Amino acid sequence: MKSLFTLVLLLFVHSFAFAQTNTCDCKKDLDFLVKKMKKTPGYKHQIKKKKETEFDALYEELASQMTSEISVEECFRLLSKQMDIVKDYHSGVTLHTTYFSKDNLESAEKITEFKNSDFYKSFPKIDTDITALRKRLQAMPDDAFEGVYYMKGALVIGITKTETNNEYIGVVLESELPTWEAGQIHFYATKNEYGKYDIYNYHVDTFNLRLVKNLTFENGRIWSYKKAFNDYNHELYAGEEGNWIFQELNDSVHYIRISHFSGSRSNRKAQKQFYSELEGKNPTQNLILDLRSNGGGSFEVSDPFLSLFKEMYGTIYIITNGYTASNAEQFTAKLIAQGNTIHVGQTTFGIIAYGSDKEWPTSPSGKFTFKVMDMDFHNDYFKYEGKGIEPAIKLDFSSDWVEQTVQRIVANQAN
Repeated sequence: MKSLFTLVLLLFVHSFAFAQTNTCDCKKDLDFLVKKMKKTPGYKHQIKKKKETEFDALYEELASQMTSEISVEECFRLLSKQMDIVKDYHSGVTLHTTYFSKDNLESAEKITEFKNSDFYKSFPKIDTDITALRKRLQAMPDDAFEGVYYMKGALVIGITKTETNNEYIGVVLESELPTWEAGQIHFYATKNEYGKYDIYNYHVDTFNLRLVKNLTFENGRIWSYKKAFNDYNHELYAGEEGNWIFQELNDSVHYIRISHFSGSRSNRKAQKQFYSELEGKNPTQNLILDLRSNGGGSFEVSDPFLSLFKEMYGTIYIITNGYTASNAEQFTAKLIAQGNTIHVGQTTFGIIAYGSDKEWPTSPSGKFTFKVMDMDFHNDYFKYEGKGIEPAIKLDFSSDWVEQTVQRIVANQAN
């Protein structure tokens, strides 16, 4: 991460004029954060009695840059750097700033006011020939991270490599939004040790700065950005909306779609009803369990299905993608451990070793929320943190993933 932070520093230099109107006492926030971090399971397993000297040295280095009030964007960068010494992709810092509201897109007056602000005038922008840049990036191979990407209904982005190894910038090439202009830098990205990408991104609507870590690049897609070389989006679920969906595909194959394992009262109620209804169905040989983009939730919601699925089905085919995360990853690992599961699709997100069931604290300045974890799954799942759980069978991006799985089941039955 170190090189990314060096690159991102340039962003704050560009934004310095605006930053003076939005500052904080970052040292107080850092001290508060460090106290919270030292109580986390990630610190206990990775830092305590192992890397405490390195942790403290980083703290001193960052504190030396906070002798007076600094911009909230600069503080965000420094606080994120302290957090990232612990390998915990669940954790992070949220910055509470909103420079523009999506509701104001209908107001020419509000748009003009925003574009005349010091923040907007000093917003990072590259000085290059955009037409030539786009032409060069369009010639990149389909599987190259560099290239031209589309954010539907919003932006065309050119991802181009910087002079520093594994670092990239996302430059606006074209905009359908009146608040973005060609040449502006929409995000900064770095390739991490797992071959995934950590992205500092300005929110497309609010321009709020955020850090999103460990994003998969496959099928020409990185997060909300997609290359145009194909129209295949089969790694994403596009079926019936909702949670707890059951379909009988044929006499020997059931299909279940679970979009989340939220512990909310309404979802717990829905889970109990679904569980009861499933118990009443006739067992069959195969289950396709679709957990694509399931962001996790509560093990109290997910885990009752472990024994039920094993009792009802001979073989479970579990489909995941790069956004299958947290408790959904743990559930995947538990199903695989039962021995009657075949994991297909795409490698999971890799935010699995820690979790939280408590409210996250707000910094003393009120400018930040610290997403610190309190649940400890390190011993069981740290080997997957960052890396994710790799499927036994990777599905082809060019056709429907459920249909591909059914075809595999039919082929296996024929043999």
